[in-house]
Order: sequence, then structure tokens, then C-alpha cells
Amino acid sequence: MNKQIASLLAVSAAAFVSAGAWAQAADPAPTTTTTTVTTEHVETVVVPPTPPLTKSEAKDLKTLSTAKYKARKNTAEANHDINKGDCKVSSDGAVQRACKSDVKAQEKKEKADAKVVHEQEMSDIKANSK
Repeated sequence: MNKQIASLLAVSAAAFVSAGAWAQAADPAPTTTTTTVTTEHVETVVVPPTPPLTKSEAKDLKTLSTAKYKARKNTAEANHDINKGDCKVSSDGAVQRACKSDVKAQEKKEKADAKVVHEQEMSDIKANSK
């Protein structure tokens, strides 16, 4: 009985590891050059770069990015209010002040992350536009 369980566990572990390897192999990194090798010759195909964005497309993407940035900031503020309320309910005194301080720091971090994402999106749009 114990040998059957051990062999079942070994087979399950092997299947799990091979499934992970299959998942990694199924999502290759994007490349710009594809090379096909056969026994007779080598064929290289260059994938053309994406065309630059038009002004209207760039403006639409900037507007969308700004809206997402504002939404992320509003979400951070809402989370701050909720967590601050939890601090008021669940603790008193110095613990409550420390909790509120942690909540404020978390809000600042979330807003900073939102700003970094927004700036990255804006620079990507600028790099891809005419």
C-alpha cells in the first residue's frame, strides 16, 4: 500500500513539473526575427516593426492612461479610508496611531505606483507615436 502511494506521489510530482515546463514553453518571449532550420537550407524571416501610432490614436491612449491613473489614485484613497476606519475600530492609543500611520504610508505607496505606471504608459505612447 505504501509503495503504491509513493509511486502515485512520484508520478503526480513529475506531471506537475512537466506541466510547469510546458506552460513556460507555451509562452515564448516576443521576438522580431524567426529562423527556421531544415536539413537543406536556413530561412530567416524578419518580422516588420509595428507601425507608429497616429496622433488621434496617441491622444486616445493618453486619455485612457490618464483615466486609469486617476482611477488608481481614487482606489488608493478609498482603500485608505476603509483601512483607517478598521484602525479606529480595532485598536486604541498608540497602536491606533501606528496603524493609521501604516495606512497612510500604504496609500502613498499605492499612489506612487500608480504614477510610475502612468509615466511608463505615457513614455511608451510617446515612443510609439509619429
